[in-house]
Amino acid sequence: MRRAITDLSGFSDGIESTKYYDIDKNHTCQVSLSETKPSGTKRHIFRVSESTLRHASSVLARMVDPSSPWKKENDEHGILTILLHDDDPEALEILFRLMHFQKEKIPKRLGLKKIFYLALVCDKYDCVDVAKPLINEFAVDLKEAESHHFWKGFYQYSFEYQPENEEDVEDGGEEGGNGLHGGDKPAIAKMLLYVSFVFNLDKVFPRAYRTSLMIWKPKEKSDEDDEVVEGPTCLPDRLYVHFMAEWEEKRTALVKSVNDLIKGYTFGLVYSNPSRCKRYNNCTICDIALYGSFIRRLHYKGIFPIKEKSDALSLYELSERIKAIQIGHYWDESRTVNVPHNQCLKAFTKELVGNVEAAVEGKKVGLEEFKTSLGTKRKLCVLKEDDEEDGGVKKEGSEAEVKLEEHGW
Repeated sequence: MRRAITDLSGFSDGIESTKYYDIDKNHTCQVSLSETKPSGTKRHIFRVSESTLRHASSVLARMVDPSSPWKKENDEHGILTILLHDDDPEALEILFRLMHFQKEKIPKRLGLKKIFYLALVCDKYDCVDVAKPLINEFAVDLKEAESHHFWKGFYQYSFEYQPENEEDVEDGGEEGGNGLHGGDKPAIAKMLLYVSFVFNLDKVFPRAYRTSLMIWKPKEKSDEDDEVVEGPTCLPDRLYVHFMAEWEEKRTALVKSVNDLIKGYTFGLVYSNPSRCKRYNNCTICDIALYGSFIRRLHYKGIFPIKEKSDALSLYELSERIKAIQIGHYWDESRTVNVPHNQCLKAFTKELVGNVEAAVEGKKVGLEEFKTSLGTKRKLCVLKEDDEEDGGVKKEGSEAEVKLEEHGW
């Protein structure tokens, strides 16, 4: 990619340096992005056309408006400069070149992480349509994520979700391909979910949504405070709310399926008769054996009491641990009677597995129907510090509500 000569003086000493991007040689506006690195602070200056920004993005149009509350300044030549934060400079450069019809200066291949950052800025500045033609060209790189076989590898991941090798999502295959393969499977799933949502990849979205829902872990440890339970922060607000609500619904159903089974098999223990035995009405031994064995095996799997333990497990891991429970037979001293009876054991196992599968049953999620049901308002996310500096002023657009809130990955 062709770029202007960069002034790197003093960068190694932690002093601010500036890199210029001459998007439009006859620029009438500058976009300034501050990037903080361990080695120092770096500024990225994008020289662009103000009229192009106005036509391409309703959000940027408001930002260049002199009466808007967004922070801006003028350079020594009187050229308007708007200030941005927390954006990826490469993604911004790609976006601005697309706005200025400079597709030939964009890399021929983009990895998943770069596409993800591009989706972030497109969604943030409400200019998704600008990048859609480019994404359509890269659709072949993401086509593998449309297949069921691709997502099976995410479910076969270890329970602790530790990287399978030293590669991470940033380095694993990023330069040479589409970046769909790497050690950090949850991060890849979340990026594909976000990219498919923003760019309307209707064949990728249902599988990415289902996989992210099943393998996302709310806590590192079950004894952590509830305040730390948060969903994937890369999701748009309306998708985040739906994701968390469905996850909570499925988690609650899983916990209930186990607790209801425990409660049901305590009946014979407490009231003796009638019991749940499938062979004899007055037999309580099956209830005792199934109750005791089930509790012990929940302990062995590290999920008892299940309500307290479930927050540290993904829905997939929790459901698989429950379904993997196997209860055997026991004999009395004469070794002539085996309990629980085969009929009772089969009924118990069938009920347990059936309830678990019903709790995590996947529903067909169509992208267009999903967006329609959630509404189409997009929330703009900018730094809170800008809001505070300008007195917390909010502006509402004609088509979308503008909400100032922090946006992170």
